[in-house]
Amino acid sequence: MLFKILAFILTHLPHFLENVVFELFYPIYLIEFRKEKNYIAERLKSANLQIKPKAVYKNLFINGLDSLRFLQNKKIPMKFENFDLIKGEIGKNSIVFASIHLGAFEMLHRCLEHLTENIVNLVVSEFRNAKLDEFLTSIRATQKIRVAKDYQVPKILKNAIRNKEILAVMADQSKGKGENFKILGDDVPLFLDLPLTANRLGASLVLFITFRKNNEHITRFERVYEPKSEIDKNEIAKILENWVLKYPEQWAWNYGFIRR
Repeated sequence: MLFKILAFILTHLPHFLENVVFELFYPIYLIEFRKEKNYIAERLKSANLQIKPKAVYKNLFINGLDSLRFLQNKKIPMKFENFDLIKGEIGKNSIVFASIHLGAFEMLHRCLEHLTENIVNLVVSEFRNAKLDEFLTSIRATQKIRVAKDYQVPKILKNAIRNKEILAVMADQSKGKGENFKILGDDVPLFLDLPLTANRLGASLVLFITFRKNNEHITRFERVYEPKSEIDKNEIAKILENWVLKYPEQWAWNYGFIRR
């Protein structure tokens, strides 16, 4: 109930008050999460980026607000880029859409719902806070979107391939199950087994991201791998690294700390 009340208040927050609210609550947040802020500062420094943790938190806050609004069917300025890349894949094969926690990432799977008539299986990791996990599951799911925990993947993968359904996964959400790759100087575990296994079984693999630019959210389709392609994991890691390098203040640098 608490999370529902907070979500209601935040989604009705006028845009012109967003910066004010952030400036008020950021110092309070740091009282409890100072170690997380220091962790982000160390990662930004090791990546040689001239960005402060505050900029990361501010983008998480603003993108998070718009994500909440979007998940509750409020109008948010957004557009697709490079849609022609995937037009021929929809309905022909099952598809794995893979991305990272960049921009208003909670909008990604909901966008997929409007691109196809097929079921979208959203693969997520559980949050330690059971109430928060329950709340997020409730607002992520729709009649066409099924929310599946990462440990349920073996059960849903076969059906998704057989029924030409969609799998949606965040490649940087691994919870002790990923393989480490260098992302801007740091070891980052990437959850690539699911998309690569699905591709070997006959699914197309689509890499795409979302980011905010001039108060508009852009969903960009970046790369398509045909079913049963020879895919180099390091190539995917490099693509993801380039995304972070382009939009470093909009990547969830704290995610590694949350998952430790």
